Amino acid sequence: MKLKSLSAALIALAGLSIAEPVVANSDKPLNVLMIAVDDLNNWPESWGGKAKTPNIDSLAAQGVQFTNAHAVVPACNPSRVAVMTGQRPEVTGQHKNEGNFRKMPGGQNRVTLPQLLRKNGYYAAGAGKLFHHPRGRSQNAKPLSDDISWNEQAKVLTGTGGGQHYQDKDGHAAWLKGAATFEGKKISPYIREHGIWGAIPDKTEQTGDWQTAEYCYDFLQKSHDKPFFLGCGIFRPHSPQKYFDMYPIESIELPESPADDMQDIPKRQRNNWSTSFARKVISDKAEWKRAVQAYLASTTFADDCIGRILEGLEQSKYKDNTVVVLWSDHGFQVGTKQRWEKFSLWHQATNAPYIIKAPGVKPARIDQPVSLLSVYPTVIDLVNVDEDTNHKLGGKSLVPLLKQPNMEWPYPAVVTYYPKNHSIRYKNWNYIQYDDGSRELYDHNNDPREYNNLAGNKKYLSVMSDLQKWIPSSD
Repeated sequence: MKLKSLSAALIALAGLSIAEPVVANSDKPLNVLMIAVDDLNNWPESWGGKAKTPNIDSLAAQGVQFTNAHAVVPACNPSRVAVMTGQRPEVTGQHKNEGNFRKMPGGQNRVTLPQLLRKNGYYAAGAGKLFHHPRGRSQNAKPLSDDISWNEQAKVLTGTGGGQHYQDKDGHAAWLKGAATFEGKKISPYIREHGIWGAIPDKTEQTGDWQTAEYCYDFLQKSHDKPFFLGCGIFRPHSPQKYFDMYPIESIELPESPADDMQDIPKRQRNNWSTSFARKVISDKAEWKRAVQAYLASTTFADDCIGRILEGLEQSKYKDNTVVVLWSDHGFQVGTKQRWEKFSLWHQATNAPYIIKAPGVKPARIDQPVSLLSVYPTVIDLVNVDEDTNHKLGGKSLVPLLKQPNMEWPYPAVVTYYPKNHSIRYKNWNYIQYDDGSRELYDHNNDPREYNNLAGNKKYLSVMSDLQKWIPSSD
């Protein structure tokens, strides 16, 4: 097993001189348990939300909780590619959900995190949605599961079924009652099909996500003659009735979404493909409550699946020498700022739960902005494996923060949605610059919901000038 050289393991950043070992000394190499959750926003209780998430909350209390972590791209495929390759979309070419990064220029030579660990003696196993698609149950793995990254992938279902119960004869959301437009604007066919919510008749144990969790539980109970990287991807678009019962409809609180919220932002950004749908939902408070109820229920269902995985670790012989990393690919807006899914550079679309628990690392809560681009370099730092010299990582290892949670982190989280559209999250600021030169600036100390765009105020020109320096130069 190739270990990192002594000089590379020493950290000299922001006051850190010669570093102590990051994790406790051990004769055994560290394993890695990665848990990725699809579309999980900042509503878990430990993030101040209303979702009941005892397992996520427990992991956050035991590890280092990054409350202000941000996706590299607020879309599933490019976000996951960025996490698993450690490279930004300007490098991989993966800016949107469509496409396969392996077919982009240089894609075949990119070394994903599980690939690198395999090269260094690890056994890599995956289950569920880790890259853009899960493996599936057919003989051949789906291409977007990136089968080349794994020694094995579980042939299990992912997510849940039951969506057909909430669709009309045309496969669209039945609650829309056939509406294809709202306020004179077309509702995207995609969201007409997928904008559905409601309980399913299956029990938790019958769902694909529980099958994923069970595979991971079983994997952790086995004896392995190599250190392992186990990836567990939870999808959860729907959930069984018992999770809905935890959130009585009369108790549902709706997200804030002021009607005049969009008046001070660039005109082109006031609408996107989901705006007409979001406004349609918002106009019907009863339907909006049902949608929020379903999102909360699905979050608790996902938390139960995560609990099963963590139970498997706790009951295994690997509990004391395994790094646990939990992350979501991006946030979810559910009506905030008149958007439904993600696909924006605002906080509710980019902020994603992120937890790292490692042997010898004390629990902490870190509120500074960090990027999910840090997952790859942080993991290899923790397990003491060298970066591939032919695969340049774009993110920074968070090991300095794990060691000194109160240090000032000098790097922003840079978020991109389509080329030349960027958000710079640094300290209390969210600076957004679009490809047409228009801008937004929000001060999260005074405006956490981003209602007041300061970009037009000359008082903040120097702030924007400083933040602008972090715009990726490869554009």
